[in-house]
Amino acid sequence: MLLGPLEVRDDDDRPVEIPGARLRALLARLALEPGRAVSPAALTAAIWEETTGESNVLQALVSRLRRAIGSSAVRSDPAGYRLAVQPEDVDVARFERLVAAGRDTADLAALRHAEALWRGPALAGLTDAPFAAKAAVRLDELRLTATETRLDLELAAGHDILPELGPLADAHPLRESVQGLLMRALYAAGRQAEALETYDRTRRALAGELGVDPSAALAELHVAVLRHAPDLPLLRKTPPTNLRAQMTSFVGREEELAQLMEVLSAGRLATLVGPGGAGKTRLAVETAACCAETAIAPDGVWLVELASVTDPLDVDLAVLTAVGAREAGMFDAAPAEPGPARRDAVPRLLEFLTGRRTLLVVDNCEHVVSAVAELADRLLRSCPGLRILATSREPLAIDGERLYPVPPLTTPEDGHTGDPLAYSALRLFAERATAVRPDFALDAENAAPVIEICRRLDGMPLAIELAAARLRTLSVERIAAWLDDRFRLLTSGRRTALPRHRTLQAVVDWSWNLLSGKERELAMRLAAFPAGATFSALEEVAELDSADVLELLTGLVDKSLVEHAGGRYRMLETIRSYGMERLAETGGLPAARDAHARYFLRLAETADPELRKADQLHWMRVLHAEHDNILAALRYAVDVGDPDLGVRLVAAMWWFWFLRGSRTEGTHWARTVLAIPGDLPDPLRTMTAVLRALTGYELGEWDPTEPEPDILGTPRDTPEVSDDAPGSVLLRARSHIAAALDHAERVRQPDTTAYVRLAGAEVMLRCGEREAARRELDAVESAVAATGDSAAFHVWAAGFRAMAALLDGDPETARRLLDAAIEAGGTAAGGQILANAMHMYAALALEDGEATHAAYLLGLATALRGSEDRSGFDGLLRPEDRARAALGDTAYASAYERGAALSRDAALQGALHPAALHPGHR
Repeated sequence: MLLGPLEVRDDDDRPVEIPGARLRALLARLALEPGRAVSPAALTAAIWEETTGESNVLQALVSRLRRAIGSSAVRSDPAGYRLAVQPEDVDVARFERLVAAGRDTADLAALRHAEALWRGPALAGLTDAPFAAKAAVRLDELRLTATETRLDLELAAGHDILPELGPLADAHPLRESVQGLLMRALYAAGRQAEALETYDRTRRALAGELGVDPSAALAELHVAVLRHAPDLPLLRKTPPTNLRAQMTSFVGREEELAQLMEVLSAGRLATLVGPGGAGKTRLAVETAACCAETAIAPDGVWLVELASVTDPLDVDLAVLTAVGAREAGMFDAAPAEPGPARRDAVPRLLEFLTGRRTLLVVDNCEHVVSAVAELADRLLRSCPGLRILATSREPLAIDGERLYPVPPLTTPEDGHTGDPLAYSALRLFAERATAVRPDFALDAENAAPVIEICRRLDGMPLAIELAAARLRTLSVERIAAWLDDRFRLLTSGRRTALPRHRTLQAVVDWSWNLLSGKERELAMRLAAFPAGATFSALEEVAELDSADVLELLTGLVDKSLVEHAGGRYRMLETIRSYGMERLAETGGLPAARDAHARYFLRLAETADPELRKADQLHWMRVLHAEHDNILAALRYAVDVGDPDLGVRLVAAMWWFWFLRGSRTEGTHWARTVLAIPGDLPDPLRTMTAVLRALTGYELGEWDPTEPEPDILGTPRDTPEVSDDAPGSVLLRARSHIAAALDHAERVRQPDTTAYVRLAGAEVMLRCGEREAARRELDAVESAVAATGDSAAFHVWAAGFRAMAALLDGDPETARRLLDAAIEAGGTAAGGQILANAMHMYAALALEDGEATHAAYLLGLATALRGSEDRSGFDGLLRPEDRARAALGDTAYASAYERGAALSRDAALQGALHPAALHPGHR
């Protein structure tokens, strides 16, 4: 650093001592041209008055400098020596760049930053060096020019620069640019006579000291001051306001603040809407403070707080009081009787606001919204310069209103890896946490519970601040764990806050108490939907007609208790938890959960057959959107011990989970509902047997020696099988499959028939009956040819055909079958079916001698499936055992993890390009 005494710092910002005046001079001269070579002659001339015979001494000096700051910091080039640093590492280079940018673009911030780099006179302590004096004069002149430019911009912005400019003008009485700037600053402050005196004083000084007259520019400025030229700047007056200074930092609303400034620039009425605790008031106040510094409201900004106003007739008077409190003497004292004061308030407001460009911030309008709307409409129509920024939990609903829903603070998505402080919700938590526990720091160890807290509190600033306040007595892990009881946990608000902002319970109570009885009833019903609800779902569960549901939902959305997006109605988690508590208090929770569960059972059973038809993608989207609701229905079935509901839901969702690659989830819920005690009707007993077999197969626990003949029935012409007969397990499996096929054909379900025949083909392959297996696979494809799911079944069948070909010793046929099937139907097959195909490709890779690639493909299959395969369907080929034997455990694990670590999307891309699946094949 050269703008002051020479100072050097290392990469850790620690000072580095540079001993000796000549060593310091050498470093300073090199630093004036960072990254550029300086010739030995120039360096010698910069350090010594006499340059004869100094080359050896210079080399020795360079060696000493390298020892002081590091050998790599000073490089030798053919052209000389250079300091190996970036220009931005030297304050002189930064200063010159910032000054150039500030002058070229009128950037005040850049010029302020440039001046802040100075710590004293340039090259202080080095002026004895031959180069230093001239360099210091150049830098001082550039600094003075930068100061003049900045002060000129400050004056143009309406700022008072006289306290800083006065001493500068005294120090440079002959510098016309400074004296001209002083004249304009004095005129802007209303001191014309002093501005004219400054010109006369400068004229006399120039004549006496230099024998010259003022320049034409200064003379023209003199005339402009005499004539009150309109283009001369004037100081901006600070508009009157009752806004109070804020005691805490404003976090995470920079984008919203900029957007609101644009809204108020373009329009005259904006309403911030959102639930309690969303940060509407603070955002409005910060916006108003910015407006006070712009042309939006140069004549005044007033905050009108309506939280304590209980009578709508008092709204006019509250606005008058807020404005009048800052206009002492302008209004007479309010009459003792309330009637005349109310009658006089609006005329007096109109009298004051007419002809002024002002901003009213009307806060907390929701409980007197009609009165606020009426007053705002009248004032805006009568006062063209007035703008109103309102905060409310519902709109004012008048002409010209621009609604601005206040969004939650940002939180990371799942799997984030970036800086947690890049998210505004976490940044707010960290700042408020530090205020109550100075030793708190957001880091990798506590980021996960803080993220959970901020997410579960919906990114609501007030709730996050209440949670952070709990750090006085609880860890972040404990706070996160106790959020299920959030209304008891979050009760430590500021004593100076409004009563309804001191606890989370009070925040929601305020909004809830503004609802009608029917609105509360529908809100409680909606609270039973963890994933939100469609209009038709609410209509059916609430048992109301469409017109009533529409009216009530409109009211809930307007009051910011419910959000509407993408055709769904949902509540913030905090409001939903509150609604569930109120529902439980009324005794209506069991009935609401039951109606909710029955609705989603009907939806899932309707969607199940459609997943195998042309509208598959539509129904996949429907079930994906309702997934959390369906899981809530399953939890209800388990909670109340209803095996009928649980089994039917899992059976209806099984194919969805299969297509989505969520086998682990499906298996979990199947085992959970199968454990519910209770009797089932015969059709469900059959379904239960199928689920038990599917679950056991997925977990590698299927035991075909445990049949349920009373459930599946005995197929025609099926022989009895002895448990100790050779191959009894496979024979009994064939018996079960034959019974299942008999059942599927009786109910005429092509997709079920296809599933059963696929299982039969697998058993035939295990029995060595490959030709019979192929005929069975032909029957599978014939059965599904007319359905919308034939492509997926084609890929599935191709996997078994490839297995048969490999067992026949024909890898080329296996490869051709797999490649053709994936090219034709891979995108429709889904992760599970593609994962099975990857096992066949792994077996092919082993045939090609590519054990490493085989292990990778098995890992890729796991990424597609979402979990490791434990069914053992590829047991005849044993690709995992063979790859592990060829590579050893360590190399196998490394290759496998490369595939398993892929994201699902990346794994799908890899699986859909057959050429990449067998790179070793020639």
